[in-house]
Amino acid sequence: MILVDTCVIINYLRAPTPEIKKIFQKNEIAICGVVMAELLRGAVSEKQFNQLKSSLECFEYIPFEQGDWDSLARLLYTLKTNGIAVPFQDAMIALLAIKTDCQLWTTDHHFSILQSVLPELKLFTPVK
Repeated sequence: MILVDTCVIINYLRAPTPEIKKIFQKNEIAICGVVMAELLRGAVSEKQFNQLKSSLECFEYIPFEQGDWDSLARLLYTLKTNGIAVPFQDAMIALLAIKTDCQLWTTDHHFSILQSVLPELKLFTPVK
């Protein structure tokens, strides 16, 4: 399974290349609540909000569960002690990718930084 970051879905919705379409069609794609919220907040109308929400239902959903908050706190502490600062939501997404053993598909450089401390974070790289 591939957990997709917000930036990947935005690119897919704006300008879906044949390569990106193929990856979405041939793989099990997942999103999480953070990605869903980031996407939905970009809606410019109620109609667009509802259409986008409906289109996101085709993806597997990975929930952030009660016990994940302790894990997130530990991760953020580890990052801090290693002098690494990344957006809170990126740490949440990385934690879910690791927890569910998903590859994470993103174009956000913060995740390569996270990977320096979290070698178990697997980043998906599309074959060109």
